[in-house]
Amino acid sequence: MQLQPENYPIDQVLPKIEAHLKNHSCLLLKAETGAGKTTRLPPYLCHKLGKRVLVLEPRRLAAILSAKRCAETLECSLGDKVGHHIRFDKRKSEKTDLLFITEGLFLHYLREDPQLSNFDIIVLDEFHERSIHTDLAMALIRRVQKQRDDLKLIIMSATLDTGHLESYLQDTAVMNIKGRTYPLHIEYKEDLSQRDAIFEMVNRKDCPHNILVFLPGVAAIKSLENLLMNRDLNGKKVHSLYSSLSKEDQEKIFQTDHPKIVLATNIAETSLTIPQVTGVIDIGLEKRASFASWSGMPLLLLEKISKASAIQRAGRAGRVQEGIVYRLYSEIDYTQRMTFTPPEIKRVDLSAYLLQLLSLSIPLESIEWFESPDEKNLLRSLDLLRILGATETNSEHELSEKLTAKGHFMANSPLHPRLSAMLWQQNLSEFPDLLVATSILSEGGIFNKASSFHEDDFETCDLTIQCNLLKSYYLKDKNLCDYSYNYLDKKKASRVKDLYFSLCRSSKLPAKWSSHKVDSSRLTSALLQGYPDRVAVNRKNSKPNSKRSRSPQRLLYNFCLGRGGQISPSSLLSHAAGKNIPELIIVLEALENPKANAAKGTMIHMASSLSLDQLFKSKNHGNTLFSFQNESLFDEKKRKLIIEERTYYGNLVLKKEATEHESPKGLVLKEIIQNNWPWPFTDTLELDLYHRKVELISKYIGNHPFCYFRNEFFELFIDSIIDEETDYRSLQERGLRQLIYDQLAPQDLYLLESLTPDKIKLNRKEFEIHYGDGDQVKPFIKAHFQDLYGINEHPRILTQLEESLPLQLCLLSPAARVAQIVSDLPNFWAGSWTEVSKELKSRYPKHYWPEDPANAKPIRLKKNI
Repeated sequence: MQLQPENYPIDQVLPKIEAHLKNHSCLLLKAETGAGKTTRLPPYLCHKLGKRVLVLEPRRLAAILSAKRCAETLECSLGDKVGHHIRFDKRKSEKTDLLFITEGLFLHYLREDPQLSNFDIIVLDEFHERSIHTDLAMALIRRVQKQRDDLKLIIMSATLDTGHLESYLQDTAVMNIKGRTYPLHIEYKEDLSQRDAIFEMVNRKDCPHNILVFLPGVAAIKSLENLLMNRDLNGKKVHSLYSSLSKEDQEKIFQTDHPKIVLATNIAETSLTIPQVTGVIDIGLEKRASFASWSGMPLLLLEKISKASAIQRAGRAGRVQEGIVYRLYSEIDYTQRMTFTPPEIKRVDLSAYLLQLLSLSIPLESIEWFESPDEKNLLRSLDLLRILGATETNSEHELSEKLTAKGHFMANSPLHPRLSAMLWQQNLSEFPDLLVATSILSEGGIFNKASSFHEDDFETCDLTIQCNLLKSYYLKDKNLCDYSYNYLDKKKASRVKDLYFSLCRSSKLPAKWSSHKVDSSRLTSALLQGYPDRVAVNRKNSKPNSKRSRSPQRLLYNFCLGRGGQISPSSLLSHAAGKNIPELIIVLEALENPKANAAKGTMIHMASSLSLDQLFKSKNHGNTLFSFQNESLFDEKKRKLIIEERTYYGNLVLKKEATEHESPKGLVLKEIIQNNWPWPFTDTLELDLYHRKVELISKYIGNHPFCYFRNEFFELFIDSIIDEETDYRSLQERGLRQLIYDQLAPQDLYLLESLTPDKIKLNRKEFEIHYGDGDQVKPFIKAHFQDLYGINEHPRILTQLEESLPLQLCLLSPAARVAQIVSDLPNFWAGSWTEVSKELKSRYPKHYWPEDPANAKPIRLKKNI
């Protein structure tokens, strides 16, 4: 191999990189677009230094193309000295010293070789994308480096937060390398549509070659493709580029036979260098996968890209000449964007990664993360592993989990934990269709999203139909499925076939399709093993689709662990009506909208109906979401105890069974009272009054140890009033007040009755004392003015104490309405009475309003207060 020192900017500093690696365990390489970091540095490390190098790439196509380019540089065939390993495609041998892999395979290599002894240097490419695989790999490589001081780590990207990484990695060298790029002319065109931006750019003389258009997803690409169809694009042909595109179609993008307009997702943002790009159109958005910790449902959010992503996108245009960049948003918008994209580890489902860590015997609490996972996501993911039966708690520490036998089985599977849980203890030789089902679920279904079902198309299980349609397609047997092959997404079907055959081989089964229809009942039982927390019940007020309605309502379901969702038109269950509406379903594929109503914010795209009997049978397979609770009620008319036994599945009530018992006594009566308080009494007024009185007394005589019948002391109170022979009638006869007083010591009872009496006698008439709540409401009585004529001293309570408490007097008019509130009666008689009495006399002239009420005789009115 001959490395031409002037070919790429990085070539000039390769010896310096070599020196850094001799003196440091880590190297941070911030290399601008076009520097040659991915295709020049790894071959140098491998060939010149004789090192075995493992390169982790974020995307499959990047791994393939980078390996191919490096093999050309080293003048060897792919799979010899240079190789790659992606899902379903392994090109390597014992001679391979430079290996490119997708990040998701790193844990597989670590499990096979915990010391990574087959490699001297590990390279994390395009680190700025911050996938969870990258963060996890970096944390685990650091862990291995503590045992292997000869293992080197290189982190590369065009945009790096080197300061933060230096602090985390510690023994680190940092290098900044300029790229081999031409000047970029960035224009902000927020008022220009995507289509018009393309029309304008294809006619610019300074943009003669390929144009790269960044869009947020496949749907946006398809939509723009349709708009550009049959339009004059100045000789340029339209191509698409996204991750689920077939390898053959992706490779067409890199051919130089004609100028192109490439409509791409952020797959083209880094790693992949599309040749001859002189123009970039960036709409500034991306679809970002996330995870709702509150429900466990996946999210796919349309978000603004970060500044780092915008810089990466723009850099694609300046490789061959001065580049033109259209940003279809304002410059102010750009300046206000976040610097880097939030790392995946903060926002995605962690269950698969936690399972792998536990299988490596790595305690979760011991991992030194670059940025820690979101705590809610972490705990939710651990909950899922427990629900699936993969783990059990090892100690009181919430992160101290250990794998069960089922968990070890699941960790050895290449599938998501939900799917591997479905395969546990299954006889796959008898039921190979289960591997078909898990393969389809792994791809998110095989239906063509562009197709729409007929309104009469109804099935009880989306997955069963997809399995039968897939087998019908490959076996050319229409008897397996009545649905047209037009419903099938052929590219997805191809990927599902590859995964299915791979699973067959790993399960030591023949890689072939079964020739009979899927056993729906058996499939449903297996689905419950993988989706026990996705059971949902039909909402009773949910209306089925109506053929006459212009806007038919969708079927609504409540999930067993909270929140709700609606059946999407993309599901064959959406056309259910009347008796066909499933009461219970298992939700297999769904997306949640965090901005929508929690009751129907999840759109259910794939589901299977479920019978109550099937759900109850899942208890035999370790389903932990079942719980049982007894509700006790007393029917006073029948004078019988009603015990209702409820069976719960998560938050859903599956079953209620009521049984009658005779008049309860003892412990049974105690449980009923605790569950139905204040029964057998009408209300809690006497208990509330008691507490207000003792709080008032305590305020004036200090911390006297009165009994407070609250919280645990209320339970003691109930214990004390019930023995084995006590029934509810005897409690009612005794009364709540007397039962309270029965618990008091004689001294406490004396203080209560003497200091806070129920009534006070004034002018030989008794008035009820009202004890209000809190400090703001003082004890008071209600009395007519005429009742208090002749009284010269203000009424008080707590008279045995040094500081007695004056009662508030609510003085009533003859109509029994409060006319005056008085706190000092003698002063009132001597002062404002004159004006008050004039007003009263004018309104009630037939009543007696003396000039000197302090010395007048009281008058008894006919009305009682």
